[in-house]
Amino acid sequence: MSSESAPPEELSVSDVMTVNVVTVRPDETAVEAARKMAENDVGSVVVVDEKGTILGIVTEGDIVRRVVARGLDPSKTRVEDIMTRNPVTIYEDATLAAAAEYMREKGIGHLPVVNEHGRLVGIISRSDIVRIAPGLIEILYLREGRGGGL
Repeated sequence: MSSESAPPEELSVSDVMTVNVVTVRPDETAVEAARKMAENDVGSVVVVDEKGTILGIVTEGDIVRRVVARGLDPSKTRVEDIMTRNPVTIYEDATLAAAAEYMREKGIGHLPVVNEHGRLVGIISRSDIVRIAPGLIEILYLREGRGGGL
């Protein structure tokens, strides 16, 4: 299916994802992770080992809740101590609609994208999806049996 003629919700994740994923090593600090997020204007960093294998993900919210709110020193708190381990991922050929549904089901805002070999090839966020396919906002944010969330 050509991405030029497909409805936005049927575009593949690879058509929309950010390919230059900002990554950190598990032994880096929360300050280093936050600095990389700020420098790259992103809301998360993917934690990888020396081979590029995905170990986890750290979001801005993780730093706020798991470091700042607990009174920990962000210059001494290691990423491996605050990351979400073994984060859910999505294949690059999945549709935007599938990604939106998956994010809603899992309650996440950032989704590492992998190829058929499980290697990190990109990342997609809720805001990426809404920018390209605003019709998917209901899937992303509205929960069954509850209103709101925006």
